[in-house]
Amino acid sequence: MVISTYNRAQLVDEAIRSVEAQGIADVEIIAVDDGSSDDTARVVRERHPAAVYVLQPHTGHPGAARNRGLAAARAELVAFLDDDDVFLPGMLAAQLAAFDAHPNAGLAYADGHFFADDPSIPIGRLLDGMPRPSGDAFPDLLRGNFIFPSMAVVRRACLDAVGVFDEDMCYAQDYDLWLRLAARYPVIRVDGALVGIRRHAMSMSRGRVSEIRSDAVRILHKMERLHPGLVRRHAAAFHEGLARNCAAIAVAQLREGQLATAARHGSRAFRHAAHLEFGGLRALGAWWKRRAARRVAQP
Repeated sequence: MVISTYNRAQLVDEAIRSVEAQGIADVEIIAVDDGSSDDTARVVRERHPAAVYVLQPHTGHPGAARNRGLAAARAELVAFLDDDDVFLPGMLAAQLAAFDAHPNAGLAYADGHFFADDPSIPIGRLLDGMPRPSGDAFPDLLRGNFIFPSMAVVRRACLDAVGVFDEDMCYAQDYDLWLRLAARYPVIRVDGALVGIRRHAMSMSRGRVSEIRSDAVRILHKMERLHPGLVRRHAAAFHEGLARNCAAIAVAQLREGQLATAARHGSRAFRHAAHLEFGGLRALGAWWKRRAARRVAQP
């Protein structure tokens, strides 16, 4: 169980408590502090003496903190929890059961809900409007990431085979890892609302559309290099993913007044959409339905 944190002493306290409340005695909790200047160290050490506290110099990259936690972890299954999120009752038990039932699975993910302050008051479901594959998730992941880090548990042997988080990417290291796992192993969906994802103004990803989507484009091209045959087999999903991300970058840059780069990314989006059925109109309609569902789910 790896929890990465930075300057969120009270939130990480709540996150760790949600793991302790799972009622599984042998859970290994590793809290990696990315150089906090608040009282995170005291809170973790005093309130959660069974947890392993690891302090590292500040990097600002969640992947680096997660990798530090992975280096210290010894369990066969590893869960991730962001410091502002919580596990809901039954999360770990359901994930353990899923891996027992699917011994070849590399990753299991669970649904859950968004919340603002109180985890018991949902403001939307995590997977509303999103795909929910179980088994071969690679094509759905090529189209876009739908797995938050706090939703995921991975098998350590599979993680060792594909590698850890890519620290060269600041915002989408999780997406890169899920794709590498999905290219080689089944991905299992676990039923039930088991994770709480906090929505707040201090979220690291807020206002970073261009950076996140640019990382996603790099990741898709990385998959093309790592698994060319697999990507060719799912060419439509690959081009749809690139079209979506390039279009999102173009819209974000247009809003920022970056007209030349917006036009360039818009052109790339159209080129990739041209590979899709009906010039991407069907994919656009499916995207619009998902977007509408998520707007309703997240007031």
